[in-house]
Amino acid sequence: MSADADAPAAEALRDQALVWLVRVQSDAATAEDWAALTAWLEASDAHQAAFEAVELLSAEIGDRAGEIAGAMAPAGARIIPFRPRRLAPFMAALTAAAAAVIVVPMAWRSYEGAPTVYSTGPGQTRVVALADGTHIRLDAASKMTVRLGWTARRVDLADAEATFDVAHDPSKPFLITVGDQQVRVVGTEFNIRHYDKAVVVSVRRGIVEVRQPALGPQPVARLTKGQELRHVEGAVQSTRAEVDPDAAFAWTQGRMVCDDRPLSEIVAYLNRRYPVPIRLGPAAARLKFSGVLELGDQQALVRRLAGYLSLRVDRTGREITLG
Repeated sequence: MSADADAPAAEALRDQALVWLVRVQSDAATAEDWAALTAWLEASDAHQAAFEAVELLSAEIGDRAGEIAGAMAPAGARIIPFRPRRLAPFMAALTAAAAAVIVVPMAWRSYEGAPTVYSTGPGQTRVVALADGTHIRLDAASKMTVRLGWTARRVDLADAEATFDVAHDPSKPFLITVGDQQVRVVGTEFNIRHYDKAVVVSVRRGIVEVRQPALGPQPVARLTKGQELRHVEGAVQSTRAEVDPDAAFAWTQGRMVCDDRPLSEIVAYLNRRYPVPIRLGPAAARLKFSGVLELGDQQALVRRLAGYLSLRVDRTGREITLG
């Protein structure tokens, strides 16, 4: 399609975006108006781009209102006749919106909720109590960003592990972005582990809905108590299994439950917990371990692993090698 043919559609979309902008900046704007705008924005990337363009132009006009007013003032008797164009309604409405001191960017941030970042360092854990009554516990070396908005509660879980006990609120779903997936709940208890592009969701209470936006709007899984979903970012398929949900929560009690788990995976986790890194020799990396590890004293833990798997422990410099 040519650029000329695209122009009317782009202009119509811009006009729609302007209508939304004026609507939500009004003193009479309601939560329903903002919810409707959110639905319109999420329906298409083109909608989002059009709204951002109009918003930026509106902000520029507001910032330069004095300059624009001076430039529009008549200079002596020199008057240039105004010839109406199709752009006139757009500019008139936009100028009126700017004159009304549009603060849409601030309002939008308020609508979504101000972002709050929570993090832990190696060996640290942290309990976070949100204003809505939700409790989150972050494991070591973890980071997340939380936004409590008007119509939704949103979490962006980076490289992290966390348990969630979500306060029940049907009017504000709890949405967690983790890798290329989104976890959606209303009120439930579950654990999410997100390390090295691998996502594991384990449910202890309630129902958890998992979506993968790249595959469409339909959920890829609905998990209930005792179910777990394992996924690697970028993969089309995920694996669901029946599990003991308490095993996923064991880290909150200072334990690690392993069921035929690769030693390389165990050590990767332990290196988030302890300041002295553990390295594996080539043969040790292929081994697996089943049992419960007490996440207290690092030396005692290493001795147990080495004794169970018949490995040698070498302490060199600032690291421990199992081989």
